[in-house]
Formats: sequence, C-alpha cells, structure tokens
Amino acid sequence: MLYVARDSSGKISELHPMPLGNAQEALPADNPEVLQFIHERWRQNELHELDRDFVRVIEDTIELLIRKDLILFTDLPPKVQEKLLRRKEVRQQTYYAGNFGSGGDDIIPL
Repeated sequence: MLYVARDSSGKISELHPMPLGNAQEALPADNPEVLQFIHERWRQNELHELDRDFVRVIEDTIELLIRKDLILFTDLPPKVQEKLLRRKEVRQQTYYAGNFGSGGDDIIPL
C-alpha cells in the first residue's frame, strides 16, 4: 500500500510508503491514479534533467564561439557574463572537490 495526499481539486499531490502528514489515504501501488502520479513526476524529472543538460549545451556553444573568435565574451550582456562566470566557477569547484570525475570543466564531448 501507498499513502496519498490530495490537493484541493482531488488530485494526488504526495505519495509516501507510510502514512505521513496529510498522506493518510491508502491506495494499492497499481491504482491508476497512483500510476498516473508516478508517471507525471517521472516526466517532470526527465524534463528538468533535459533542461539542465541543454543549459550546459548552450554554455559549451558560447564557449566554442568565443574560442573560435566568432564572438567576444564582452559582446554578451553583463548579466549573461556574470551567469556564465558563476556557473564556470561552481563547476570548477565541484570538479576540484572530486564530484564530477574527469572533464568537469571541459566542453561536453560529442
């Protein structure tokens, strides 16, 4: 059994393996609503993961354009420069902390 909480429209908003907080309603794991909730969450997580990957692709594309002298870093709006520098800094710190494996700051291999 799984325990669900529902939102104001009656849709499942939480799913837990035991009663927790508002999740007191017990439903079997093969219940269509439970399966739909799990599927929607999986799709949301997949989309977030794709978005993160795509952001990295955009960063790498900008880096490639800069390396090939097709654009200058200073041609980018100041806010974009700040975000790119901050992401690069955090990525390097994560890499040096041993959390990325090899190539932490390299362009994504194709």
